[in-house]
Amino acid sequence: IPVVWDETRVLQGEVGDYILIARRNGDTWYLAAMTDWSSRNLETGLSFLGEGVYQATIFKDGPNADKNASDYLIRNQHVRRNDNVLLNLAPGGGWVAIVSPAN
Repeated sequence: IPVVWDETRVLQGEVGDYILIARRNGDTWYLAAMTDWSSRNLETGLSFLGEGVYQATIFKDGPNADKNASDYLIRNQHVRRNDNVLLNLAPGGGWVAIVSPAN
């Protein structure tokens, strides 16, 4: 994960409740979300992406994440700028995606 960013966007959030941000380094975007002790379902668009197809590697809460913080799933999918992504956050949970142009 880079430590220097070309761009940062806050996509959604409520102070003290949850946040969803997107940060760009070069042509790769890093999205991250976390929530307080309330489970949340968030939906976000990807309009900040450029044209074309992107590969998204997603790290999300697993089915038992509310009881076991190390329970997570990794999923790969192709996305485009007109897609929406649904995030299901467990209580105290989080979500991360690394999105880069598909080859």
